[in-house]
Amino acid sequence: MEKIDRKEAIRRTALIMGGTLSSPLIAAVLSGCEARRTDDWNPKILSGQQLQATADLAEVILPRTSTPGAKDARVERFIDSMIAGWMSPDQKEITIAGLNVLISHGFSDLSFEEQTQFVQDFLDDEDRRNFFRLFKRMATIGLFTSEIGATEILRYDEIPGDYYGCEDLEELGGRTWAT
Repeated sequence: MEKIDRKEAIRRTALIMGGTLSSPLIAAVLSGCEARRTDDWNPKILSGQQLQATADLAEVILPRTSTPGAKDARVERFIDSMIAGWMSPDQKEITIAGLNVLISHGFSDLSFEEQTQFVQDFLDDEDRRNFFRLFKRMATIGLFTSEIGATEILRYDEIPGDYYGCEDLEELGGRTWAT
């Protein structure tokens, strides 16, 4: 049996799916596969306030519970990378404008409960819902493709074995597979 790395597995999966995933999404996920163990990271496009708003909103969407949350996985770094390199100009505009609205309302200065309520009120506006849907998708992809998401939330098996379809998830430990 041929051994393949994570990047090759994602490439093959994308090929099998017939390109149903967008090219920018595939490129962003693949770039996230590079092992970087350094803390000298700098944002590519977001300001400090925008980065903090990104981290806070991602944590409201995907909070730490019995499993790690968005801040644990540093999802804001993934989102910064997505905005800088793979979003269309329209998506960039929607995202940056949405983050600026959060900043103008002092979102990062609110408690977690106040942030949660703010997001609920924020979604009354259709334009803001477009931002939120886009942001939520990026945050979710960022969390579940991170090392923490794959190993501590999903079940990760570096070398997957046999495939058994239609198994009861509870019999398999209650978590879906990352691989």
